[in-house]
Amino acid sequence: MALNELEVDERRLPGGDRRRRPTPMLSRYTLWGRRRNMRRASEMANSYVDRYGFRVAAVLAGILILCVLDAVFTLLYLQKGGGELNPLMRRAIEAGTGPFIAIKCGLTIAGILFLALHKNFRFVKGLIAGVLGFYLLLLGYHLYLASVT
Repeated sequence: MALNELEVDERRLPGGDRRRRPTPMLSRYTLWGRRRNMRRASEMANSYVDRYGFRVAAVLAGILILCVLDAVFTLLYLQKGGGELNPLMRRAIEAGTGPFIAIKCGLTIAGILFLALHKNFRFVKGLIAGVLGFYLLLLGYHLYLASVT
């Protein structure tokens, strides 16, 4: 009897029972939905959520802040006669300060959004930690350059 009631309920719902399908990557409830995590351990891998926890949001915001600091320190270093090692960013700097900051921060924001959407996928949490570590090392390098120049 309970199974028949479930079938009746599915027919009333537009699109059927949402619980029978995984959450889509860009669900219509993104950022406003209720799903923060999966309920079962078997669902955790390769799943999307509607909302993100404080820790993930803080780390991704930290990456963005470190990106902005990298751009500022790079521009300060260039004023002192230094050069840019990254060929893509070197071309952006040649186009001007505005394009440099827009390209640098735009690429970082696109990467952050991609990592946020895929936070439950295999290797992504390690990748997020690696990006944060890279930017921390880069900040240390900038601080070193500031102390010797």
